[in-house]
Amino acid sequence: MSWRAFLTDRSQVPGLTPLSLSWDAIGGSQEALLSLEADLIGFASLQSLLGSGIEIYDPSDRLAWWGYVDRVSQPTGVNGIESSLQELANRVAVSYRSMEPGKDFGALAQTDWKDDATSQAIYGVKEVLLRRGVLSEEQALLLRDSSLSRLAQPITKLLPSAKTSKSQVLCRSWFERMRWRQWPAHTDILGHAPTQQGFQAMGASIAQMSLAQSFTSTNSIAVASVGVRIRKIGNPLDQVRFQIQTDALGQPSGNVRAEAVLAASAIPTESYGWVSVWFPLPCAAAAGERLWLVLKRDGAASSTAYFSLGLDENLGFAEGKLLLLDASLGRWKARVPDADLLFKLNALSDSTDLMAQMVQTASCFEGFCYEAGAGLSLPYVSETGRDCQQAFLQLLSLGMPDLGKLLVEVNSKRRLRVFPQPASADALFWLGQDGHIKNQVGKDHKAAWQVVGNWLSSETGTTCFLENLRLDLSDGSYHLRTNNVT
Repeated sequence: MSWRAFLTDRSQVPGLTPLSLSWDAIGGSQEALLSLEADLIGFASLQSLLGSGIEIYDPSDRLAWWGYVDRVSQPTGVNGIESSLQELANRVAVSYRSMEPGKDFGALAQTDWKDDATSQAIYGVKEVLLRRGVLSEEQALLLRDSSLSRLAQPITKLLPSAKTSKSQVLCRSWFERMRWRQWPAHTDILGHAPTQQGFQAMGASIAQMSLAQSFTSTNSIAVASVGVRIRKIGNPLDQVRFQIQTDALGQPSGNVRAEAVLAASAIPTESYGWVSVWFPLPCAAAAGERLWLVLKRDGAASSTAYFSLGLDENLGFAEGKLLLLDASLGRWKARVPDADLLFKLNALSDSTDLMAQMVQTASCFEGFCYEAGAGLSLPYVSETGRDCQQAFLQLLSLGMPDLGKLLVEVNSKRRLRVFPQPASADALFWLGQDGHIKNQVGKDHKAAWQVVGNWLSSETGTTCFLENLRLDLSDGSYHLRTNNVT
């Protein structure tokens, strides 16, 4: 028997012959090139294969490679024609710098997404966010609409020369489909931190022993730390208490969700600086819930030794308000003039949860499995313009809490699996002097692609990690990419 290819969701096309296959430790199946006698089907029929799932079996009837058809080409005399999904886009938006009058000139803006339902029904959703410079809103919308009209269907290109007398079909892995969807901008660092304009004494008198700044989050978060711009005046020896309190009729309720203290010795004297404290446990905040960051001095009031906090008297934080506690009256009151506290909140996201969200957003997988124990807890930030694969690989590169490396594969059922990279001491295969992969008894391993993502021992006693393997089916030779970084 020879290598065989089967379409998984279309009528079979006789004569599809695998030429070369590759696999990678990141993603599994990577790329496959197949040929087809040029006169068996016309180019329109060949083009209809785009997006179709494909499975490739070895001569022993083992499923060895799987993915989807990404590009087709066909010779036409001395020239050729080609069509691909690489440039296709059936959901388009434009990111630009606004030049609208009455608005912040140069502010980042984005159009709404626009869809082509006909294309999406055939190929699935493929998003493209076009990033441009300064535009008017009308220009951005016109660019979006014209781009969608042009890109919603595969484009046929004329090739200057035909490299082969046979039609060719290039296939890519399902992991590559993560690039089809955009990952939305995300930040776990919240708060208000413009240039300081004003300050507020805290603890200089009993009329200003505490202050509170309200805030809300559009998403559910777990606040791990808070930071403020602060300095000390004189030499206070007590500490500042940071609390997150719930809301009661537009002011702090006294119900403390989280608390941490900061010694006066940790606060700068010469100038204002950002100083942070971490809570013993992250404080959960529901989406849309109003909470209060409350700061208070633990010691007695002193007009010569107190603390001072940086403010924004330009009132740039419309999402909250600042209150002062007059301890002599036991009552919260507004500051005069009004202002906003300069503050930062660091939330924590779990890397496993983020990966699961990216897989779900990509909308091309049937499931997600994380087999590396606990994920990382970290303040997560991602800028706009990243696709789901870029965002996923960034998280994957961070590894595990013990700094161990992670690998990912997508199986033939389109289930994405993240798992630890095996240890070099677990090498089960050999790299022979002839460049072939051997099993433990020294025989050539018949399914060399199964070793990708594992360590190889050599006769010199060194080990190397097999990152990538490309198999040429014309002669059975393969090319390896390895490294020996543990």
